[in-house]
Amino acid sequence: MNYNIIAYTIYIPVTLGLSIWTAKMLHKNTKAFLIETFRGKEAVATATNNLMQTGFYLIAFGFSFMRMRIRDNAHFSGERLVYDQLASSQQTIEELAIKLGVFTLVLGILLFINFFIMLILPKPKQQQVQQIRIEEQH
Repeated sequence: MNYNIIAYTIYIPVTLGLSIWTAKMLHKNTKAFLIETFRGKEAVATATNNLMQTGFYLIAFGFSFMRMRIRDNAHFSGERLVYDQLASSQQTIEELAIKLGVFTLVLGILLFINFFIMLILPKPKQQQVQQIRIEEQH
């Protein structure tokens, strides 16, 4: 039994699923912040939100694919680094726990970085928001 293949068939769908779910939650919940930041200009807020989601996907998928190699018992064979295959279900579970744990932590950090960016974007002054609302009513 090739435990590496089992690990890959679990790792790939889980990381892609986590990335998609997180990006959708981020996209859904940051729109209100962006509309306020861009002073009610919904088209600009939506475009920015879509670009942020695309960037999130690229970073998350890229990191997922970079960390995909299942590494266990690495050693040099001549001048080349060789990785032995996973030999048991215990090794497979432990390797997946480490890989998925690191991936989940990185997604969480990306989410908080995104949220921090939302907080530091300049907010419109209350007077400007009221003026925009008055102009929109006429």
